[in-house]
Amino acid sequence: MTEDHSSCIRVSDTGICKNCYSKNIIKNGTTKTKKQQYICKNCNKRFLESYSYKAYHKNINSKIIQLTKEGLGIRSIARVLEISATTLLRRIIKIAADITQPKICYYQSYELDEMRLFIRKKSNMQWLVYAIDKKSKRVASFYIDKRTNKTLNTVIKTLLNSNPEKIYTDNLRNYKYLIPKEIHETKRFGTNSIERKNLSIRTHLKRFNRGKQSVLVEVFSY
Repeated sequence: MTEDHSSCIRVSDTGICKNCYSKNIIKNGTTKTKKQQYICKNCNKRFLESYSYKAYHKNINSKIIQLTKEGLGIRSIARVLEISATTLLRRIIKIAADITQPKICYYQSYELDEMRLFIRKKSNMQWLVYAIDKKSKRVASFYIDKRTNKTLNTVIKTLLNSNPEKIYTDNLRNYKYLIPKEIHETKRFGTNSIERKNLSIRTHLKRFNRGKQSVLVEVFSY
């Protein structure tokens, strides 16, 4: 059985640093609330005997993602997880910041589309432009910004660098100027998969129009 060294385990029980798992730790005074503090001589980091605050629980980030996908608001999630709304917002931003562009395969066919969303208010309109692999249905590239050629081209250039066989889009005029004619397809039913994905996102991710960070967390963990 694998030993758990999460932030909720008492250091006195394991005798192991929570950061580098070294046993070279010593006591380093106490906090104002009389909690024992330790320092690791290996990584030189300090930590407490145990953390009582719920935000330090091991699976808190996965729970935040799950509850966000279920459509709960910021205050609702904070109440359920028993953490502060400020901490929750910081966690969502951190989770979103850790999301990276997916790996893309060469010589594949892709479906490309865009979805409208709002950040804080309807006057601040943004667009999620993303592409999926036509066979695996996985997200190949994405970008969020205004609905301009620059935003579209950010995703299109990524696809073109992978030497695609075909890129399927709807009849948006901008695509005609950005995608080479020999690999561009706008035929009927060519974007069925990505349109179905758009509908699934709108149906299941109820907070899709609430904020940029939440959008990223939801769409690319979905």
